[in-house]
Amino acid sequence: MIVWHILEAFVLAGLISFAGSVQLGPVNFGTIQTALNKNKKAAILFGFGGSLPELLYCGLAFGSSNLLSQYEGLEDYLKYLTTGILFVFGIYMMFQKPSEGGTKTGQKSGKEVWRGMTFGLLNPQLYPFWLIIITNLRSYNLVTNPSWLVQGAFVVGTAAGAFLLQYLVAAVTTRKREFVYMKLTTNYNKVFGGIILAVALVQLVINL
Repeated sequence: MIVWHILEAFVLAGLISFAGSVQLGPVNFGTIQTALNKNKKAAILFGFGGSLPELLYCGLAFGSSNLLSQYEGLEDYLKYLTTGILFVFGIYMMFQKPSEGGTKTGQKSGKEVWRGMTFGLLNPQLYPFWLIIITNLRSYNLVTNPSWLVQGAFVVGTAAGAFLLQYLVAAVTTRKREFVYMKLTTNYNKVFGGIILAVALVQLVINL
């Protein structure tokens, strides 16, 4: 029976994390940028690093599932903080010089895992997101097993689901890499930065 609960928690967390990671954010943008500037392996490593903070934030959420009900407005505050991070990242991209399209595919991967982890840690919505998810799941008598194995499987599942999405993003971006360079040529960083700023602006309008 415990094995079933462990598997159920892992799959459920993976599906929720995969769906939740589809929204445009710092890690997704970073994975795309790494795939364009370097190669598929570097982008996958970045995406892997960006998925690791799910472990931290989801683990914390299990220990404080009632926090949001005690502090009204916390979720809205974190939404604005995320929008601010996107603005900063978009401006950074606007002023970054683009790399040459065909010369970086063999570039060795450096500190992509650490960079991805930093981007993931800078996403302040992860903690309240899992806090809300866990609270709602428990209200429907899901993930209520007190076993640390079950809760650990759920936490690991969040990282697995997020990484699966980042892997797909890296693979698709790498496959369409030449097309992107052909269309955007030397201005792709500015275009990419402009898209990020537009997303940040839309989020700001929605949150007002």
